Amino acid sequence: GDEVVVNTVPRLGEAVRRMGEDIARGARVLPAGLRLTPQAVALAASVGLARLPVHRRVRVAVFSTGSELVMPGEPLPPGGIYNSNRYLLRGLLAGLGCEVEDFGIVPDRLDATREVLRRAAEGHDLILTSGGVSVGEEDHVKPAVEAEGSLDMWKIAMKPGKPLAYGRVHGAAFIGLPGNPVSSFVTFLLMVRPFLLATQGVSEVAPASMQLRADFDWPRPDRRREFLRARMNAQGGVELFANQGSAALESTVWANGLVDIPAGTVIACGETVRFLPYGDLLH
Repeated sequence: GDEVVVNTVPRLGEAVRRMGEDIARGARVLPAGLRLTPQAVALAASVGLARLPVHRRVRVAVFSTGSELVMPGEPLPPGGIYNSNRYLLRGLLAGLGCEVEDFGIVPDRLDATREVLRRAAEGHDLILTSGGVSVGEEDHVKPAVEAEGSLDMWKIAMKPGKPLAYGRVHGAAFIGLPGNPVSSFVTFLLMVRPFLLATQGVSEVAPASMQLRADFDWPRPDRRREFLRARMNAQGGVELFANQGSAALESTVWANGLVDIPAGTVIACGETVRFLPYGDLLH
């Protein structure tokens, strides 16, 4: 009818949102070096900021090396392999907001590799390659970079990913990833991702990690630091993919993170290991 029943008598100030209770006058709204997530953009909008100073997207030139590479959909000749790294790297770069120009497949010739490096350096911040950085007779990326620029680092004590290379070519940074797809994947997550984030002005580039129970034995220590494809299970532990080979691309799909094994370390089931979830490595 025309009556109201008040169940609770309100107190003075109850259900009142006071001015400045979220962001006080003079407070810092967003610190420099913060990645602009949707909620960060919303916070800026909530205080009336129509524009924000930002770093531009990183411009990346990418290409694969190897005369044995064949594109999916084409006939596979004897000794040929499909170029999975092209889609792997382009997808990872897109996830980090990069502007990507794909220079395709470069044959195993020194002159061809040098020519593409020169073109790739024009207008790009980073040249990212896969393959050709090891010690084979047809691995021409290392001498090509040395001829066109400088190679500041080659080989790193990690597994997979030992033949990682870093340098500069005509003003652009250069990172050469191994050709094996798992090696390319792991070195991108652990080396290329923080480089790109830092280039974009991000202050915190280290991925988050978790301490989890190992539901596996790792009795074969290596001289290098190892990153194993693994996933968390329903019991709160972490288990390994059976095949940890650097060509087992299936392991990267099955897993939801990496287990970090220090050099020379044996792991027994039940011990605690450091786990890096994909959620903090892919974006």
